[in-house]
Amino acid sequence: MAGTKKRSIRHNGEGEPAFSGVPNVALILKRMRLKRGLSIRDVAAGSGLSASFLSAVERGESDVSIGSLAQIAKFFDHDLGSMLGYSTRLARPTFVDKSARRVVNRGPGVRYELMQIPGMNMEFVIMHFAARSGFRDELTHEGMDALYAVTGELVLRVNHIDYPISAGECVVYSAAYPHSVRNDSARQASAFGITTAQM
Repeated sequence: MAGTKKRSIRHNGEGEPAFSGVPNVALILKRMRLKRGLSIRDVAAGSGLSASFLSAVERGESDVSIGSLAQIAKFFDHDLGSMLGYSTRLARPTFVDKSARRVVNRGPGVRYELMQIPGMNMEFVIMHFAARSGFRDELTHEGMDALYAVTGELVLRVNHIDYPISAGECVVYSAAYPHSVRNDSARQASAFGITTAQM
């Protein structure tokens, strides 16, 4: 239109608009959707919003209200704050409160805590093993796991094969195979892990 000036938008190296300190909702929505292999229609059906509206949001052609953002966040199992932090560049660190941890009973002598990482499809796992203790049951789930032995000696069992792990060693494996962790020694042991599945 005559007399209307177009606003110049700077882009970073990834083609993202460089808005200082403002989350790019269009990019966040697209990344979350594609990471889970979903279509616009899938997100529309799960969030209760129209596919045409979500498509316009992804293209940066439509503003979105806080209420609609909350519906989208809920669909992706996020709260609004963690969803808007889903970016390659976080303006500020997000501290994960202790209340975000949940303890899972994996058997006598095992302390097993899960902590959801905001804005990411993964969880931290913190494990403490008493002497001669281990998982009561084998686990099988989607995704990949990484296990780092912090103290002591542990045995990772994956697909019916034992893999001894010493303090300071890290191992990555497919969680699709039956797996468990145990401490066969007379000393306590501890480890932390990362899983890409939500346990």
